[in-house]
Amino acid sequence: MLDRPKETLIRAGELFMYTVWIQCQMSDLVILRNNPDKIKAFISTPERVPNELHLKRAAYWEKLFKNVMGEFFDLFEDDITKDEKKLIEYIHATRNAIAHSHVSLGRDYHLYRPAGGKKKEEEIKRVMNLQSIKDKSDPMMVLLPWYDDEKYLYFFKVMKFIDEITFERLSSLIGVPHSRIR
Repeated sequence: MLDRPKETLIRAGELFMYTVWIQCQMSDLVILRNNPDKIKAFISTPERVPNELHLKRAAYWEKLFKNVMGEFFDLFEDDITKDEKKLIEYIHATRNAIAHSHVSLGRDYHLYRPAGGKKKEEEIKRVMNLQSIKDKSDPMMVLLPWYDDEKYLYFFKVMKFIDEITFERLSSLIGVPHSRIR
């Protein structure tokens, strides 16, 4: 059995990579929605992505999650619910928290300090469903205890819903088998 600091580190890495996977699916949905004339070639060659789409994908790999998410929300505004949007924002906030946290192998949690002042702090609290505590630090610090099964598994529940329900539906909407972007 792993000690808790190592477990937290491993779980944070796993969660982060799943956020990358979610971003890749959003990118593909945006690219294919914007290029419906390329869908047939994309579907018909599962062993190789057509070069033109490959180049578009590569350009999206360089984009920030936030920017891809913004394009995705704009493009699918009428096709996603407010709750789905909130869940994707939660995935984004989790990704940023992991990517910008203070990590120590001597602790079983990571610390995250949201940049951007009070407005950003309030946004993070809303998106991550955090409650203020009586003896809170100023500036705000978020404790990320990924060893906590409840918090860890909640992320997977959110991600599973976005993948299997939201992205499945949107893939079908644009005429692409979901398995091709997963």
